[in-house]
Amino acid sequence: MVALQDNTKKKLTLDDVEDPAGSEPGRFLVIEEMQSGKFVGNLAKDLGLELDTHTGDLLLSETLDREELCGSTEPCVLYFQVLMRNPTQFFQIELQVRDINDHSPVFLEKEMLLEIPENSPVGAVFLLESAKDLDVGINAVKSYTISSNSHFHIKMRVNPDNRKYPELVLDKALDYEEQPELSFILTALDGGSPPRSGTALVRVVVVDVNDNSPEFEQAFYEVEILENSILGSLVVTVSAWDLDSGTNGELSYTFSHASEDIHKTFEIHQKSGEITLTAPLDFESIESYSVIIQATDGGGLFGKSTVRIQVMDVNDNAPEITVSSITSPIPENTPETVVMVFSIRDRDSGDNGKMVCSIPEDLPFVLKSSVNNYYTLETQRTLDRESRAEYNITITVTDLGTPRLKAEYNTTVLVSDVNDNTPAFTQTSYTFFVRENNSPALHIGSVSATDRDSGTNAQVTYSLLPPQDTHLPLASLVSINADNGHLFALRSLDYEALQAFEFRVGATDRGSPALSSEALVRVLVLDANDNSPFVLYPLQNGSAPCTELVPRAAEPGYLVTKVVAVDGDSGQNAWLSFQLLKATEPGLFGVWAHNGEVRTARLLSERDAAKHRLLVLVKDNGEPPRSATATLHVLLVDGFSQPYLPLPEAAPAQAQADSLTVYLVVALASVSSLFLFSVLLFVAVRLCRRSRAASVGRCSVPEGPFPGHLVDVSGTGTLSQSYQYEVCLTRGSGTNEFKFLKPIIPNLLPQSTVPRNPPPWKLNKARAMEASRKSICRQRQVLFPFLLLGLSLAGAAEPRRYSVVEETEGSSFVTNLAKDLGLEQREFSRRGVRVVSRGNKLHLQLNQETGDLLLNEKLDREDLCGHTEPCVLRFQVLLESPLEFFQAELQVIDINDHSPIFLDKEMLVKVSESSPPGTTFPLKNAEDLDAGQNNIESYVISPNSYFRVLTRKRSDGRKYPELVLDKALDREEEAELRLTLTALDGGSPPRSGTAQVYIEVLDVNDNAPEFEQPFYRVQISEDSPVGFLVVKVSATDVDTGVNGEISYSLFQASDEIGKTFRINPLTGEIELKKQLDFENLQSYEVNVEARDAGTFSGKCTVLIQVMDVNDHAPEVTMSAFTSPIPEDAPETVVALFSVSDLDSEENGKISCSIPEDLPFLLKSVGNFYTLLTERPLDRESRDEYNITITVTDLGTPRLKTQLNIPVLVSDVNDNAPTFAQTSYTLFVPENNSPALHIGSVSATDRDSGTNAQVTYSLLPPQDPHLPLASLVSINADNGHLFALRSLDYESLQAFEFRVGATDRGSPALSSEALVRVLVLDANDNSPFVLYPLQNGSAPCTELVPRAAEPGYLVTKVVAVDGDSGQNAWLSFQLLKATEPGLFGVWAHNGEVRTARLLSERDAAKHRLLVLVKDNGEPPRSATATLHVLLVDGFSQPYLPLPEAAPAQAQADSLTVYLVVALASVSSLFLFSVLLFVAVRLCRRSRAASVGRCLVPEGPFPGHLVDVSRTGTLSQSYQYEVCLTRGSGTNEFKFLKPIIPNFSPQCPGKEIDGNSTFPNSFGFNIQ
Repeated sequence: MVALQDNTKKKLTLDDVEDPAGSEPGRFLVIEEMQSGKFVGNLAKDLGLELDTHTGDLLLSETLDREELCGSTEPCVLYFQVLMRNPTQFFQIELQVRDINDHSPVFLEKEMLLEIPENSPVGAVFLLESAKDLDVGINAVKSYTISSNSHFHIKMRVNPDNRKYPELVLDKALDYEEQPELSFILTALDGGSPPRSGTALVRVVVVDVNDNSPEFEQAFYEVEILENSILGSLVVTVSAWDLDSGTNGELSYTFSHASEDIHKTFEIHQKSGEITLTAPLDFESIESYSVIIQATDGGGLFGKSTVRIQVMDVNDNAPEITVSSITSPIPENTPETVVMVFSIRDRDSGDNGKMVCSIPEDLPFVLKSSVNNYYTLETQRTLDRESRAEYNITITVTDLGTPRLKAEYNTTVLVSDVNDNTPAFTQTSYTFFVRENNSPALHIGSVSATDRDSGTNAQVTYSLLPPQDTHLPLASLVSINADNGHLFALRSLDYEALQAFEFRVGATDRGSPALSSEALVRVLVLDANDNSPFVLYPLQNGSAPCTELVPRAAEPGYLVTKVVAVDGDSGQNAWLSFQLLKATEPGLFGVWAHNGEVRTARLLSERDAAKHRLLVLVKDNGEPPRSATATLHVLLVDGFSQPYLPLPEAAPAQAQADSLTVYLVVALASVSSLFLFSVLLFVAVRLCRRSRAASVGRCSVPEGPFPGHLVDVSGTGTLSQSYQYEVCLTRGSGTNEFKFLKPIIPNLLPQSTVPRNPPPWKLNKARAMEASRKSICRQRQVLFPFLLLGLSLAGAAEPRRYSVVEETEGSSFVTNLAKDLGLEQREFSRRGVRVVSRGNKLHLQLNQETGDLLLNEKLDREDLCGHTEPCVLRFQVLLESPLEFFQAELQVIDINDHSPIFLDKEMLVKVSESSPPGTTFPLKNAEDLDAGQNNIESYVISPNSYFRVLTRKRSDGRKYPELVLDKALDREEEAELRLTLTALDGGSPPRSGTAQVYIEVLDVNDNAPEFEQPFYRVQISEDSPVGFLVVKVSATDVDTGVNGEISYSLFQASDEIGKTFRINPLTGEIELKKQLDFENLQSYEVNVEARDAGTFSGKCTVLIQVMDVNDHAPEVTMSAFTSPIPEDAPETVVALFSVSDLDSEENGKISCSIPEDLPFLLKSVGNFYTLLTERPLDRESRDEYNITITVTDLGTPRLKTQLNIPVLVSDVNDNAPTFAQTSYTLFVPENNSPALHIGSVSATDRDSGTNAQVTYSLLPPQDPHLPLASLVSINADNGHLFALRSLDYESLQAFEFRVGATDRGSPALSSEALVRVLVLDANDNSPFVLYPLQNGSAPCTELVPRAAEPGYLVTKVVAVDGDSGQNAWLSFQLLKATEPGLFGVWAHNGEVRTARLLSERDAAKHRLLVLVKDNGEPPRSATATLHVLLVDGFSQPYLPLPEAAPAQAQADSLTVYLVVALASVSSLFLFSVLLFVAVRLCRRSRAASVGRCLVPEGPFPGHLVDVSRTGTLSQSYQYEVCLTRGSGTNEFKFLKPIIPNFSPQCPGKEIDGNSTFPNSFGFNIQ
């Protein structure tokens, strides 16, 4: 047997072909791409083996591709082995695959992009990517060519690994502006025959350098813009271009040497060149701007252009008003007066600056114009403060521009008061009402007077004037408060003594002279009910009472007598009503309510008593009412001839009440107490509810008038007169009766109740205001041309000019105005000369005594005028009497008091080292606050060899510096320069200022990177982890910035190098990208390129040697494997395998082993091993072996490989089944159901498969009489036993049999086991009473002597149970007896014995019921009945059986009464509870319905009583009232009486028996 072992892939097969002329033994050669099945060699001949005819030739099993098998490795050799099994023998075979030219060169990038600066020198070299060719040797890439062009040629280089790559060489200088891009074809040719080729497109992008300056489209721009243009408006867009590209062509626009005003006003967009407005323009301040724009490219070159911005004037300045003087207040009787002097101006020009000034026409003021836009505001006539105390005057100044703008100045002119008005009372007469019995010092009213004047002239003092009636003690009756006119009653008044009085009150102001007026005051005293009625007849003075005689024959209505009474009060307080309060026989007599007549109410009869006593109540209608009583004695006579009867005597004392009366009194007292307690409880509950309702506040009572029939009797006097109402009553009222309701108004009401006409001055004021609203406000206008006429008439001339040097001290002399105006000193003081300035601050002061004009403070020209030259301050000279103006100017002359100052003390100028000589660079100019020749004259710079400075002049005359390059710069030699720029002014001596100029030389890319070492050598272990740092290469570039930023990359790297290594482009660190393998590749040669931001680059070579480590564990290859193995087999080959290790030397040496405790052994032939059994195996001892083959190399550290082989042992039937037990005992309860599972038997067989499958069966029983087949069955598969029928313990208590177990092997083996079945007893039999017999025959009677002792044995109950065990244990119990406690039964033996001594009272006959119960679960029982007869002796004749007990007697009468009483009490209690619940529910429903009304429940004010005197209110009423505004009637529409407590309709209404109506009304007053 021959087997091929291929270490890579199986490419060869053995076939029985003929023997060819072969190659060297053990080594074969084949050309790639040969077809499958081609002949390679004959193994039998080449190896010298004797093989049969079918194992001779070695053929290709598939087409071989050298590039796929070996890649770039040359030569390409495949290794495999030939294995001979019998005997075991191995042969090593090599197959070399020869390359053919079947691949063309391929560029990985079909298009290469090169960026080359246009300033690159001729001869510069640029790397190109090489082509890849999968072929090797002469078939690999041989040369490169390039398509024809005028700038480049190709130069070929060879790598250390003999691979060739191209370089591009520059032959002619590039120019970006002429040709920004070039393209040509790169071709790679291999050395095959015929040769193959591959191409790629090379695209060269010429990188621009900054060699062109920006140029503007226009050298000068001119634009106009309105001064009211909004912020952000586009002014103009400047545009420049640069022939360069990229950052060199990116232009940035800035202002060059712009003033602060330009920077604040305009902004230029750096990218677009758009100039926008950032601050408001003002034509009046600056009319034009000249702006220099600078366009700078990315390399620092620039160009300039000038923009002239002309501001166009618009009417954007409103007129301005400046007030020189104002006078306020003005006396009301003063003639025409100057109120204010002011001037106006408009900063606009032309028509926009012409103005019109006006004030409203409806004011008593006039405007008068003076010279130079000065105006005076004067009064037109005498003013009246009482008509108008204040004037708000609006001065309006409007220009004539478009649109017209105006300015308004509001001033308030006050008119001072003169005492020319007397105080005036609000009423000519006053009427006050005072209730009698008032408290002393009671406030009864107030009088009020006003004075139209103001201040002290309007302060009024009140006093009482002497009365016309000299007998009236006015001083003791009334007093007045002098400050507020409050009147007070000094003493208590009595209506019966004094009903009214009047006096006069005076009001005097505090002016000079004082003015006064007076008013009449009338005081009416109101009557109070302070007198009780007085009975005139019959007399009640305690003398003998008068007896009235009435004949018994009198008809009904017979006049008995008349009670006559009077009342000292008046009005309704004196209205009297009469009422029969008490009578001996009620219903016999009556009293008329209004006249007091006592008349008979019915016919008299003989049964009426002869003597009658009547008690009559006389009550007035006051509030509260007062009353008196009168007692009448009436004697009934048959005729007037009957003798006079004596006066009635006192009734004799009543006899003592009998027992019935006492009981009645007690019952009445109890009922009354109970009723009183109920009423108190009810009242408490109602009050509690009302307090809660008041706190909740569901209904609000708005303010308004109160009902007229209710007056205040609390003494506070708040309701002193009647009011009218319109009353709306809610639904549910019980009656609509209400007859009252006209307000009670005394006849003494004064005429003041009629509306009084307002005073004339108020009418005049109202008419004036109405007229002012309806009138059209017309303005007086004074046109500006007329002002010019006024100027000429006033003799105005050119402004007077004065000058002063700045920084002159304050109070310095300027001029003498008196001399300049040609005025004498006395006239100068009289004319009221003043100096007025338009600004807020006056810099000059005038000495009124001498006329000298002096400086008010030290002047600083720069603060006053800034850069404006000349600096002129304008002011006016004002002469008041008569009014005259003069214009004047003060020129402030500049001195050289400021040095030039650079706003930036340090300037940074960036200059490219490639800038040519003559290039200019702008610098920031200095600022000098001085003007004219004192301003900046020139700039100079500190000596240096590179730069000089030029002084330029702007359009506004100011000068600025420019820096000029004289010599080319080199950043590598000198990277920065520091120069000092000095600015000199033209003063004498000159002043100067300096600034530091820091010049930074900008780098250009003119140096290539250079490596520190051209060649690096490094060693690395093949087990280094991914990411391991191999080496760090470093290159430097003397350029800076982006030109000095170096980027590292792998140059011309093969696929293997690109997959294995990576380089950090910033740090140059080369790291592992994947794991190394010494066995595949022992070294790498890596080319590294360092490239700067431009196109310059440098190269170095890194040689990386891979150091071998023991990183490959041995490998195990399984050739053959046998499993399972029969357990009785002799030594057998289990497995055939080979081992190998890819490491070399000691790391590749290996050893092989298996565990020693296994019945196996290893045999080796070279690297091939066989695994054999050492002896026969036993499956029952161990049916499986997990064999671990361990292969370990000898490297450091040692590596090992383990191969787990599971070897199974197949079974032989050599074991019989075995039962788990030799015998089984099973328990079955009796009465079981058929087919009941009673247990299981189990047997096992150590064999496996069918040899271990066991079958169960029942063996014939030893007892031939046992019907085993009808008792038990067994399941043949699982050994489950089943009872075939129901078992009975009483019939069969136990039985046994044998069970057999047989396997299914060949031959079959078997065993057996004993099974014993025990039947368990169940409680299925009840106890049976043997004695006494219970078969229904005549019962047996036991005789017991009455003399028997306790414990006397009467009889014994005997019973048996068919069950066994505890199911047969019996217990006895006396279940029932005629007389409990007389007999007892012993529980365990059933003996019946007496429990106590017998007595004569015990019944003679007794019946006992005995229960017999077993101890089963559940227990079963039976009963036995015994009859016992008590006898005095055993000679007593036999008594019959006892009969049933008679029915129980009916309950006696006492129990019946008790039941009736209990039922009555319970019914009464239940009725009370139901009644209480019904009352509560009714109240709640009523409260819910009341809650819908806007009228809250609650008590009515207690101090109000009914004084309407109608006499119709015989009981209390409750109202739900809603009063409205503007009532047209004063009658109540509805009245609802308060229903007594027993009314069932409204249990929730409150009852109050008080005669005065407190808490009986509920009003909602609006």
